[in-house]
Formats: sequence, C-alpha cells, structure tokens
Amino acid sequence: MQLSPIVVLTPVQNEAWILEKFLSVTSQFADTIIVADQQSTDASRKICRRFPKVILIDNPNRDYNELSRQQLLIAAAREHVPGPKILLALDADEILAADSLASPAWLDVRRAPPGTTLYFHKPDLLSPPTLCRPGGAFPLGYSDDGRHHDGLFIHSPRVPAGETIPRLEVPDIRFLHLAMTRPEEFFARQRLYSAIENLKNSKTVFQRLAYYSPWIIQQRLKVVAQRTPTSWWEGWQRSGIDLLASPSSVDNHFNRELLKLFDRHGESRFCWDDIWDFDWEGLRLALLAADPLAVVPPNEIRRPGKLRRYILTVLRQVRLRLMSR
Repeated sequence: MQLSPIVVLTPVQNEAWILEKFLSVTSQFADTIIVADQQSTDASRKICRRFPKVILIDNPNRDYNELSRQQLLIAAAREHVPGPKILLALDADEILAADSLASPAWLDVRRAPPGTTLYFHKPDLLSPPTLCRPGGAFPLGYSDDGRHHDGLFIHSPRVPAGETIPRLEVPDIRFLHLAMTRPEEFFARQRLYSAIENLKNSKTVFQRLAYYSPWIIQQRLKVVAQRTPTSWWEGWQRSGIDLLASPSSVDNHFNRELLKLFDRHGESRFCWDDIWDFDWEGLRLALLAADPLAVVPPNEIRRPGKLRRYILTVLRQVRLRLMSR
C-alpha cells in the first residue's frame, strides 16, 4: 500500500521564540511544511526561509480568525501537494515528543484511508517544563479527500472532524504543547481570547471565566500537574534542541494586541473580563517611554472599581467550584 506524504500546516504570528525548534523537529518527519504568516514583525519569516521543506505563504487577514487561516493552509496544501496526503495541523508551539519520532505508528498514519480524521495526544508542558498536564486526544490530522473544511472563528477544529467522519486515534505519537512554559505569554493570550470573545458576543461572562481566567487555570493546574517523562524531551536535548528553556516577558504580542483593543473600544468594555490581575497602565507607560508612537490608549488605563472586582472574584470562585464537581 502506498504511503501518503505528510504535510504540516502551521499558522504563525510572531513565533520566533520557538519557530526554529519547531521547524528543526518537524523537518524530521514531515515531507512538506506550509507556514501561513500573519504579518509577523519579528524574525519568523527569516527563520522559515532557512528550512528547505517550508513553503511560506501570507495570511493577509488582520483579525483573529482560526477558520479562515485553516482554510487558507488546507487550500495551499492542495495546491502545492496534489493527490493523496496526510494533513497535520500543528501550531508552532506544538513539538513532537522525542520518543515519538521512531514510532511504528507513523505507518498507520501514512496508510490512513482518505477521509479519516487522526487524533493525537497533546500534553501541556508547564512552568517549569519538568511538570506537565496530560492531554486528551485532539483532531490534529486528516487523510485528505478534498472535503470542505468548516468551523469557528476561535477554538475551531483545525481539520475536518465530526461524528460522521471516520476516526483513527494514534496514542503512540504525542505533540508537546509548550505554550504554558512561558507563563507571561500564555496568560496574556488567555486574556486576549477573553476580550475577543467579549467583542464577538460569543461567550457569556461565566463562560469566559471557565475558558480564560488565569486564576482558575492556575488553581486547576495545582491539582492535575504531573512529572514530565524525560523520554519526551531528552532526545531533543541531546541533539541541541532545548525544549526546557523558554524566555518569558510581559512585553509580548498578546498584551500589545489587548492594549490596541483598549484603544479602539475603551477599557470599560472589558470590565467583566478576568484580565485585571495585570498592570496595564504600567505596561502602557513603559511602551510609550520606549516608543512615543506606540499604539496604546492615549489616557490612563483605569481598573474597574472595587465592587466590580469583588463581584468578579466571587464569580470566579463559584465557577471553579462548579467546574471541580
């Protein structure tokens, strides 16, 4: 039986912190890597050009939209790699576990019948990365049959998936999610997601707490954290790919994007989002001091009043108790 080539689909926006490690690892199992860059201002595009298997395309969309970027990537894969192929939809901070590289399960992946969704386990490495949160099975792959891909603007399936589509779970191949190894950036992204869902009216305040509250996430991690098996990362360490060192800074892309939302919509729009554990005014002043033309609100960012903050504290405690039942 003919083995289908593996085409990795990766959206990128300012991922220079991890992109070289991701491409170094992914180049060892993928036949083609298609990267859709969404106006990165760091070295992401330069890094991509150093890897022969990478096809770099532009994502011109200025708004956050997971569905449109996945449709763009899938269309590019079908254009550049015609015929049967395995699509693997991976973010740049999702890196193959070292002990999965030589897994015989890759044969099952490459032989998957067209129209099959492939499910892989995706544990989260934490801070420090010697701790992890075990992950369930996620639909990250698809044996391409040309099916139209549909979904949502946020938290969308990356490939065609559903009850009517054949499913193959591949537990012996893991992709390590490294987002939580950089806590400043991870929680900044959660705050930004909450604000986006607010603007889209796609989740209630109570729902946004469940998905994005940094406090709730931290409380739940205390319960589920486990030791990370060294076999997941030590092989990459020996080859010079260090998954245990990830710089973290409050001056990051996600915080800057949320400041832009404050500038456009006013901070009061977000007074019920659990984003006020962060010193937004301090960051605004620091960015202005470094660059007087920085895109930030022109006036002082004021936190919600004490009563609102107290109510928000009570709401997230109630939400945590409900989630823990």
